[in-house]
Parts: sequence; C-alpha cells; structure tokens
Amino acid sequence: MVIHRRITRRLDQRLRGERRRTVRGVGRRRTDLEPNRGWKPAVVIALSIALVDWAVKWAVAQRVPLNTLEVVWEGRLALWHVRNPAMILGLYGSLPLQARMVIAAVSGLVGALLLFEIVSRGHRLHPRRRKWVWLFVGLASGGMLGNLGERVIHWWVTDYLSFGWGDLWLPPGNVADLSIFLSLPIAIAVIVFELEARRHRRRGDKEEGYSSESEAASPV
Repeated sequence: MVIHRRITRRLDQRLRGERRRTVRGVGRRRTDLEPNRGWKPAVVIALSIALVDWAVKWAVAQRVPLNTLEVVWEGRLALWHVRNPAMILGLYGSLPLQARMVIAAVSGLVGALLLFEIVSRGHRLHPRRRKWVWLFVGLASGGMLGNLGERVIHWWVTDYLSFGWGDLWLPPGNVADLSIFLSLPIAIAVIVFELEARRHRRRGDKEEGYSSESEAASPV
C-alpha cells in the first residue's frame, strides 16, 4: 500500500508538472510550479486520429473487397484492402500469434511510458515550443492507438492506402501509419529544442524556467 501511494503521488505530481522538488517544496524551476496542461491537447489529438483511423478502416472494409486494389488517382493513389498480421513495416509477421501479442503489448506499454515522459519534459521548454511536443505526442500516440486498438479485436490491421508511381504501387498503410510517419520530423525538432534548453540551463539562463531559490542549491 505504501509503494502504491508513492507511485500514485509521483504520477499525480508529474501530471501537474511538478517534476522535481526540494524538501521544502520549492520547485527546481519555475515550470515545476506550473500545471502541466500538455497531456490534454496530446490526448485530444491522439483520440481524434484513432477515431478517424477506425472509421476509415470500417468504411474501406465495407466498400472495398479484400485483396482488391481500386485506383483513386491514376498512378498516384489507390485503395488496396489487405489484412496485415505483422507490425509496422511488416515486422514480426512470420512469428506465431502469441509472440506477436506479447510484442504488441510490450511495445504499447513502453511507447506509452516514453510518450508520457516526453510530455513531462516538454513542459519545461519555452511555452512557444511546448505545442510541438504536444503535436508530436498526439500524432505518435494516435497512430499507436489506432493500430493497437484494432489488434486487440482480431490481431491484424486493416491496410488500404497505397501510393504509386506509374505502375509501381507501394505496400498499403493506413491513417495510423501516416500519423506515426508524420510525427518523425517533428520528433527531430523536439530533440533539438530539448538539447538547446539543456545547453541554456547549463549556462544558468533563467529564461528557460529556473527557480531562483533552487538554482543555487541544485546544480543542473
């Protein structure tokens, strides 16, 4: 029970942005005393993407016969309805179902913890840059939720969106896959922002959110 209460209290502090505190409760940085609102827009973005992904998958499954390719834009875009038992980019498709279930569960848990940590760290960035963190987490988690949510039901994913060049058509994907790929360039920007913020904190730049009372007592 004691461990459970500590974990619950720590999680509540992280949600509210209280990343580090001294014994007296003084925040290490000013952002430690500010509520962390970043998880709210991230959740809205993620749920919106997942709902759109599930809706489009259902519509394609109803309209396009399985294993059929219908050209929407000649040589550029087609609806290619397939059922993909593998993970993203065809990974682990040859493994038994039980192994893929374990991999999906572990990947989802690790991904959720990582994205939660990114939202928490993004709270310490300059307010104008926090929105990029929320967008990245929303896109990445929305893509994960869209595909993992479908796997929970029947352990395969509906793919349908194929891009082409002339007679060559790429393996199909879906809205969730596109969301994950779109999050990758944003992730680069978020990493750059974090590295820049760390450099400023090492220099003692108070504009990056240091608490003047704890800055002298707590070196970066």
